[in-house]
Amino acid sequence: MRKIFLILFLICSSMPAMAETDKWVTPDRLIRRTCPSVHCGNVGSLFFREKATVYEQKDGWSRITKSYDASCVNGLSEYVDNGNAACVKENGIVDGQFSEWVSTKFLSETRPADPSANAAGDYALIKGSDDFRIYKDVFVQAALKLISSGQCTAADFQEMGGWVKSANHIDSPIYFAYCGGMTQANRIYLNAATADTFK
Repeated sequence: MRKIFLILFLICSSMPAMAETDKWVTPDRLIRRTCPSVHCGNVGSLFFREKATVYEQKDGWSRITKSYDASCVNGLSEYVDNGNAACVKENGIVDGQFSEWVSTKFLSETRPADPSANAAGDYALIKGSDDFRIYKDVFVQAALKLISSGQCTAADFQEMGGWVKSANHIDSPIYFAYCGGMTQANRIYLNAATADTFK
């Protein structure tokens, strides 16, 4: 029996491990999960053209982090934004730790082209915006309106590169820019779905 275990150990230890590889996100949002299943908890998203380091692949899923603390409180992970938050093995959380997984079909060997690479004219003001390819027309119209009203200057948008996705509004298309300074009081928000700006 010991001989069988020794042979199995030698076979497994001589198998090459998957090398870490960098891949690139192809959709606008790619959900990060606690385990390789759509039934596992959602812990956030990766974004278009963002790099993901793949450590392991399994059944159409890619593990993109090493294990880390799940911050379990009363049996639920505080890192899960929505979906299954249970700190159990079936949800990928073992001994209070988990790794993040994404669907492999939304990862590319090559980085997608930058849609803002050839931005010119007024679009050059906002070419560094998050989600440029989705909302570029709304972004440029809002920027020009703020500049013409005197609330912002072209230099404000050039310094920032454009509109930044608000972390406080993950589920809504809310973005912000700084006008007249880099403090919270200088933030102007934009709802890209309605084109409304607000403080």
